[in-house]
Amino acid sequence: MPSGQTRTVAYIAADLSGPDERRVNPRNNLPVPTAGWRRMLGWCAVAGPVLFTAAWLVAGSVQAVYSPRREDISALAALDAQHAWIMIAGIVALGLSLAGLGLGLIGAIDDGRSATVGAILLVLAGVMFVVAGVARDDCSSELEACKKRVNAGDVSWHHQVHDNVGIVVFLVLGLAPLVLARAFRSDSRWRDLRRYSLATGAVSLVLLLVFGGEPFSGWNGLAERILVTIPLVWIAVLGTRLARIAVAADPSA
Repeated sequence: MPSGQTRTVAYIAADLSGPDERRVNPRNNLPVPTAGWRRMLGWCAVAGPVLFTAAWLVAGSVQAVYSPRREDISALAALDAQHAWIMIAGIVALGLSLAGLGLGLIGAIDDGRSATVGAILLVLAGVMFVVAGVARDDCSSELEACKKRVNAGDVSWHHQVHDNVGIVVFLVLGLAPLVLARAFRSDSRWRDLRRYSLATGAVSLVLLLVFGGEPFSGWNGLAERILVTIPLVWIAVLGTRLARIAVAADPSA
């Protein structure tokens, strides 16, 4: 970004900042959200996982033929799903909440590179969820007819994009807690979440490797729900903490 544009962003951030807020993070020169914005983004990070979970519960219950044990969550947003809009809305809401949490964490943790990288990973995960919500599967990838189409390459580009993005986003959701755990050790407001974050990241990555194996064929739907719920609970915990820190910094926020 040209220096003039960088200064413009900084000035906008300064105008939006309250008197007790750092206007620009001195470690990375990124604009820092105000306490009010942090509180809002924190609670949005809590709402996102709740809406996503509610979406697959509701969409699965109204789908005429669907096995939550066998079929992926993405099948509920596929082109042949009966009420795909429910799951699409849930996926996009989750993506926006993740991106919002990442932006809200800028300047909220007293650490340098790790805090910045962790926030970027959350924003990246959020963007990928939005892409996954828009780039829909053609069919339920765990059903035989759809598997044959995938193996034969007889699926659309957006089906391929969805599946590839899905793999990467789970990897990012496993890495983000590990990176932020390193940042939390430098800040007393976040330090008690360090071990929980380490455990979340480690378990998520291990399950990603285990559940990707052939022994879980036929149980992919249940495995995916376990795999996605672990980091999403962590996201909600971080969102709650961010909102509380914002209120403590500025009770009027």
